[in-house]
Amino acid sequence: MKVQLRGLRAAAMGASALTSLVAGHAFAQQAASTPADNGTIEEVVVTALKRSTTVQTTPISISAVTEKSLQAIGASGIQDYFRTVPNLQVDGNSPTSRRLTLRGVRSAGEATVGLYYDETPLTGPAGTTADASSTSADVNLFDAARVEVLRGPQGTLYGSGSMGGTLRVILNKPDSSRYAGAVEAQGTIQKDGAPGYSVKGMVNVPLIQDKLAARLVLYKAEQGGYIDDITLNKKDINGQHSNGGRLMLGFTPTDKLTFTATGLFQKTTLDGQNSWYPALGAKSYSTNARVIAPTSDNLRMYNVTGKWDLGFATLTGTSSYYKWTLLRNSDYSPTLTASRANATSCRNYIAGGAPAAGTTNPACTSAQMAQYTAYADSRIPGALYQPMGLTSWNHELRLNGSLFDSKVDWTGGVYYEDRSDYIESRVAKADAATGVINPNDLTAWRHVGTDTKQTAFFGEVAYKPIEKLTLTAGVRRFNYDKTVSGQVLISNFITQSYVGPPAQVDASASGWVSKFNVSYQVTSDVMVYALAAKGFRPGGANNVPGLASALLAYGPDSLWNYEAGVKSQWFDRRLTLNAAAYQIDWSNMQISATSANGAFSYLTNAGTAKIKGLEIEATARPVTGLTLNATAAFVDAKLTQDQANSTILITGSTGLSGDKFPNVADFSGSASAEYTWPLKGELNGLVRADYAYVGESASQFRPTYVYYEKQGDYGYANLRAGVEGPDWGAYLFVNNITNEVGLMSVTSALNNPKQAVSINPRTAGFSVRKRF
Repeated sequence: MKVQLRGLRAAAMGASALTSLVAGHAFAQQAASTPADNGTIEEVVVTALKRSTTVQTTPISISAVTEKSLQAIGASGIQDYFRTVPNLQVDGNSPTSRRLTLRGVRSAGEATVGLYYDETPLTGPAGTTADASSTSADVNLFDAARVEVLRGPQGTLYGSGSMGGTLRVILNKPDSSRYAGAVEAQGTIQKDGAPGYSVKGMVNVPLIQDKLAARLVLYKAEQGGYIDDITLNKKDINGQHSNGGRLMLGFTPTDKLTFTATGLFQKTTLDGQNSWYPALGAKSYSTNARVIAPTSDNLRMYNVTGKWDLGFATLTGTSSYYKWTLLRNSDYSPTLTASRANATSCRNYIAGGAPAAGTTNPACTSAQMAQYTAYADSRIPGALYQPMGLTSWNHELRLNGSLFDSKVDWTGGVYYEDRSDYIESRVAKADAATGVINPNDLTAWRHVGTDTKQTAFFGEVAYKPIEKLTLTAGVRRFNYDKTVSGQVLISNFITQSYVGPPAQVDASASGWVSKFNVSYQVTSDVMVYALAAKGFRPGGANNVPGLASALLAYGPDSLWNYEAGVKSQWFDRRLTLNAAAYQIDWSNMQISATSANGAFSYLTNAGTAKIKGLEIEATARPVTGLTLNATAAFVDAKLTQDQANSTILITGSTGLSGDKFPNVADFSGSASAEYTWPLKGELNGLVRADYAYVGESASQFRPTYVYYEKQGDYGYANLRAGVEGPDWGAYLFVNNITNEVGLMSVTSALNNPKQAVSINPRTAGFSVRKRF
């Protein structure tokens, strides 16, 4: 963990640096280990601007969750800490379903939040619906230095996929000056569920003193399930298993040149579905799924980064390659059941395929309908069995430095991405008694592949005409080309997808994004700023059976974010209070639509939207050892135009002007209190309470839509207590103390009503850690 001390403040920005709320979490944790300190909140260094600054002197809305703060809340993944960061939202809680949202900027398509692990941007596969944002990597956070959350468009420095913001996980690097190690173990039990455990370890070894070092991290985690399948009589079907690690080499041949090489792997599997049906019992966490649908992801990531101090500037070159393979399964029985008596499906099944263009197959007789229905029933239960994968090369070369006695800070660079992904979308038969999928007994098979190439040139300049005033401008020139190909290999007569020749659609575009920022250091403890920034996402192409040619390609969408903020510290740096207000104007939105038969999803452009919001962060240390934190986020996200165009008709599910965004709560917030006190010698006691609240939202735009569902409006509390020494700690904890049934999402579809994903039930456990 890098902590910025007061003496470095002037060198970093030439002004007093302040701390954000989440950074305050970390500082409170660090300071609390020494109760005799002066009670002030220290500073943290971030690299959000591709150069080192402090949180409080970085003129954007940013939170930094440091290693100490991650340990304090027992966080091993994004699900454990995201509610402590205002306006950060995570939908889904499985290896192949995890969508990140910042400031309510949420829709299907390419990611709206850029996700980086050190210098590597990780993007999910497009799948059959071109919805790459539906899957986000969640690498274990053991031995991570910090997590930086940048709210608002970051397109000039981070490119496409950062239109809502950027989340960066910064890992601890090898240290060639000393040996070091750490171990951590945890055990849990949960109400009406299975137990779990995790073990983690790190070792840092200098191979050549002050020149070459290696850092190895290994971990294994077992999370017990709590959802029961009452149809198949199986308990705890959502158990999750994860193991992984990383090896890093750090080489410093000279004081001006450093290289870091990283190899990372992680495999996570989920035994069955992570959703349940409240109608079967509000607190029973039960499902009546007819299929046990395991999912998994297997990530391999490699990166080499070099930094060269040229005197007048620092040259950074980074090259990454990652391979990500996933298996996405779901119970497809409700969809198959919904079409078991469909007249069109019957006609084409009897005829052996789709009719010729402009014709219709003869109607089914009652005997033929009985024949078709018997066939459809013979394919139930069925699963949507989808092996998928992605490979990507990412390269960036940038130069940054200062001029005129640090009056000008500048960054410029070039970026290239070459990404390919595929999905084999199969409908497979499952055993009616056990729910086990047979991937070789296929009802249907469709292949879709997506190739994406992006290039960009970017630059940013910060100029200080006077000591307290900083003016910043940035631009990025982007160019992308996307090719989507696909073919139906086995016809699905039930959902009307038929064998045909390979098809391919190309989409490409180029353009500019820009950013303008002005900040003023009012006093040594108060800074104000205002900015305007543009964000964008690439367009693409659909590969959907029977889709009209006018809907095959869709264009990029973009938004402008207008923001004003204040960062302040009071009472001799015992209170930090930060706030930002913003308005986002979103145009040519990429939206998800449904094919005429309801069986397939695709992307198109339709409508505009406006998002207004306010986010507040506060941390206080009123007395030595006591730290209080609070966050609040208010979001008003509405359509300003009907989601309709020349090829999309208004239906019951189409959003209309004035409709609120689905899955975005008007209000969310969190609070925590931690107290540390001396016990004996270097031994300290610790007690911590955390609370999070999420307001109500809906699953659809239209309140009158038949599948419109309410979700959210819940709060839950966690409690943690323990004993700490200088290099060890032992803790007991209880998460979700009141066993709140918090419905994160509720969705409905034909023959599949009110399917919920919720927070985990009450979980108690212990953890111990030791550093060497």
